[in-house]
Amino acid sequence: MNRTGRAVVILAVGAMVMRLVLSGGFGWFVQQHMRIPLFIASGFLLAFGLVELVAGTRQERRDPTSMRRPMAPVVGWLLALPLVVLVAVAPTGLGAAAAGRLDPVTPTDAGDEFEPLGDTDPVEIGVLDFVTRAFWDETRSLEDREVVLEGLVVDDEAGGFLLTRFVVSCCAADGIPVQVVVHHDGAALPDDTWVRVTGVWRPWTVDDVTTLPDGTLPEVDAVDIEIVPDPPESAYESPY
Repeated sequence: MNRTGRAVVILAVGAMVMRLVLSGGFGWFVQQHMRIPLFIASGFLLAFGLVELVAGTRQERRDPTSMRRPMAPVVGWLLALPLVVLVAVAPTGLGAAAAGRLDPVTPTDAGDEFEPLGDTDPVEIGVLDFVTRAFWDETRSLEDREVVLEGLVVDDEAGGFLLTRFVVSCCAADGIPVQVVVHHDGAALPDDTWVRVTGVWRPWTVDDVTTLPDGTLPEVDAVDIEIVPDPPESAYESPY
C-alpha cells in the first residue's frame, strides 16, 4: 500500500464514521453520548487523510517512481473490508437472538430516591427505570398508573411477550437485556417488532421482593400496543 492508498483508506474510514454519526446509525453500536467524540474523531481522520493525499500527490510529482514502492504490505488493503460490509449491509442492533442468549438484568440496587412520575396518565418511562421501580420503589409509584414502555417483542406466545430493551454501558458488546412481561389479547407479534405499549403494572403479591424466585420479571397488562415502523436512534438505554 503506497501513500495514496493509505490516504484513501483513512478518508474512507473517516467518511464512514461521519456518515454513521450524521445518520444516527452509530447508535446501533455505541451509546448516544459517543456522538460528539465520534464526530470529532471522524473529522480528524478526514483532515489527516486529506493531508496525506495532498502530500502523496506532491511526492509523486517530484519522484514518480517512489509512489510505486509500497510503504506497507498489500495486506493493508484488508482494512477496507469492514467498510465494504458497512456499505453493503444496513446496521442492525441487538435483538431477540441476543436476548435469548443472555439472562435479563434484575436491578439489585435501588440507588437514589425515585423522582415523581408526574400526575398525568399515561406516563412514558424507560424500561430500566420501570423495572427498577417495580422492584425497589417502596412507595409503589407504578401502582394504578398507566405507563408507556417502548422496546422489542421477544417470544410472543399464549397472549404474552417479553418487552425487551438492551442496557448498554459503552457499546453493543456489553449490552444486557432488561425485560417486562406484557399480557395482551391481540394476535401474536413477530420477534424484533418494535412496539410502544401502554399498560398497567401488576403489583407484586408479596411484600418483600427479595423472596421472589430468581428470574421473576415485572408484568404489565396492555391497554394498547402500537407497532413502531422505525426504531428510534436511541435503541439502547443507559444505566447512567
